Amino acid sequence: MITIAKTPVKTLLSKSKIPGFDYVINPYVGCPHKCVYCYAEYMRKFTGHAEEWGDFLDVKECPVPLRPAQLFRTRVMLSSVTDPYNPYEKQYELTRRLLKQLIVCQAQVHILTKSALVLRDMDLLKQMPSCEVAFSIASADESFRQLAEPGASSLQDRLDALQTLHQNGIHTAVMAAPLFPGISDWRKIIEQTRPYAERYTFDSLNMRPAYQRKVMNFVARHYPQALPLYSEIYLQESTDYWQKLREEITAYCLQHGIQGEVYFGHSH
Repeated sequence: MITIAKTPVKTLLSKSKIPGFDYVINPYVGCPHKCVYCYAEYMRKFTGHAEEWGDFLDVKECPVPLRPAQLFRTRVMLSSVTDPYNPYEKQYELTRRLLKQLIVCQAQVHILTKSALVLRDMDLLKQMPSCEVAFSIASADESFRQLAEPGASSLQDRLDALQTLHQNGIHTAVMAAPLFPGISDWRKIIEQTRPYAERYTFDSLNMRPAYQRKVMNFVARHYPQALPLYSEIYLQESTDYWQKLREEITAYCLQHGIQGEVYFGHSH
């Protein structure tokens, strides 16, 4: 059972620390996808919640509308520490109301999600002067999705949504992340999405101390054959695996004419 609360805030807008974006909007605090690797779990300590990350969702309430003069042609990201299309967005429509305002602002909007619910707002996305929807995909294996991302849309639903957006003229991208060493097949992710994705980003599984034990227990339980590799990377702190993988992905993208960026070792 997830705890839902409405939280008054003075603004929904945050100055971006992410290169390439001016502002970030997180309409919610928390995320019910319950991804085992969620880097945003550190946000819990700022919320006052006793529940585990993924077991609560704060619905932000802000009476102050976005200011067109402030956001005119700026680059805005939805979202960095929540999914703007988590399942409760269907009920609360915070993201939809924000998109209506961003149209007026003529902002350049980048949406990052794991949810096919984004298709609901196709009518608004088509009205934007510049909009990109990126789907986060950590594995091309649905069984991995069920184990590691139990609250997110199925892999097939994401692929179908990616195709639909692309066919309707919406700019699309795939964030192949986080790549689990010895588990994620990045080539298969590309093969499944290539006809409908205009660009790719790739990021490694970067484990914060706060959830390293949880991820290692997940690997030990479901993918024990990968444990020696994880010990080498995360306990012995060897960088050889990521360096080799960076070279492989870069060479593959160049060979196949794919626009791809590898962020291993970087915070973005």
